[in-house]
Amino acid sequence: MAVNPNLNLTYAVNLHQPMTYHVESSPYPGGKLWLGGAFKIIPGSEQFGNVSAVDYNTGKIKWQKKTPLPMMGGALATAGGLVFTGEGDGWFRAYDAENGDVLWSFFAGAGVNAPPASYSVDGKQYIVVGAGGNTQIDFKRGNNIIAFTAD
Repeated sequence: MAVNPNLNLTYAVNLHQPMTYHVESSPYPGGKLWLGGAFKIIPGSEQFGNVSAVDYNTGKIKWQKKTPLPMMGGALATAGGLVFTGEGDGWFRAYDAENGDVLWSFFAGAGVNAPPASYSVDGKQYIVVGAGGNTQIDFKRGNNIIAFTAD
């Protein structure tokens, strides 16, 4: 989650992915994800994600944007009033922190399932995120770290 203390909002990404867990006997795959079974999607169920802004004083949702795929990464709120987050279909977006309008989008070519981060070099702010996809829910894989800055 990320916080904008000027707006009293907390931002979270989430997934709606109805599943059942099935215990299955399988050998440990040596350093890879092993759950001792498998989560299986419930046939006919809708799957999607949300980017949500919640007033942390009241617990009420101020705005929420539905995404076509479950969200797996995190959110970054900036002092400039932006919220950055990525989607499994490869889109990385900047939202208006106050109302949730999409202000900017970049297609990274692979699932953007990592939380974005911010850093500064010589007084210039950068936003960076990884676009590596996700094997667990089969988002397109990639191998990129992408950094952005304003001119």
